[in-house]
Amino acid sequence: MKPTRRIIREFGIRSRKSLGQNFLIDENILQKIVELADVRPDDYVLEIGPGPGSLTKYLVQKAKKVIAIEIEPEFARVLKSQIPDNKLEVIVSDVLKFNFNKIKMLDNKYKVISNLPYNISSQVIFKLLESYGIFQELYLMLQKEVAGRVVAKPFSRDYGILSIIAQVHSEPEILLEVGPEAFSPKPKVDSALVRFQISDRGLQNLDYEFFKRVIKACFSHRRKTILNSLAGSSLRLKKEVLVKLLTQAGINPQSRAEEIEISRLVKLANLYQKEKETNG
Repeated sequence: MKPTRRIIREFGIRSRKSLGQNFLIDENILQKIVELADVRPDDYVLEIGPGPGSLTKYLVQKAKKVIAIEIEPEFARVLKSQIPDNKLEVIVSDVLKFNFNKIKMLDNKYKVISNLPYNISSQVIFKLLESYGIFQELYLMLQKEVAGRVVAKPFSRDYGILSIIAQVHSEPEILLEVGPEAFSPKPKVDSALVRFQISDRGLQNLDYEFFKRVIKACFSHRRKTILNSLAGSSLRLKKEVLVKLLTQAGINPQSRAEEIEISRLVKLANLYQKEKETNG
């Protein structure tokens, strides 16, 4: 199969800044991603934003089936012409509008392996993690800054809503850091490959939608104490009740959201909901 640089040159392909496109062109890095993802002959793989097929061509060599979701019809045509493999299915769609249930399997789950467009990476992460029972692992190339937020722990300035949602659904880990020279055009920032091992361990006995509302309220004013953030939110309870709930969850009411472990936030959300159900 042709190197990505040659495909880009032959087809006159240009990236669209509005879509956050930076094509991964380093063949060694591309092969390393497939190796780290441990793609096997019985794997079903979903790729988002394949572009000219830089990664796709290596995925179809290893996987049982590859589904590629591509927003641009021109790239879909390039993919089909360059990779005429019956293991590849190309779906022309905006991934943010695509219903993953359309590709859900009864007996298998997908590995998602993608170099995500920078401008929608956080939205895609949320959507993938919240699509239950469809994916087993995610291997996503992200901006290094976004990757840092995904794996951040309490007492870090990067710790926030993205960290919590990622870690309540999965066990994320940075596997590989990649410099700008591996892409075309070269981005102004470094990138990193993150593995999300789906676990959903933190979701047991949890009303997830209510949990998200609590988390957003906690982080709505990062410089405020968690007590004041919650007291001023749409989930408003009297301060004396909030102090009681925070204390029961093992949280100092004067601490800030970025200092609180996920397990305590989960406990707080459960206590909060019970209080609302009991006393309105």
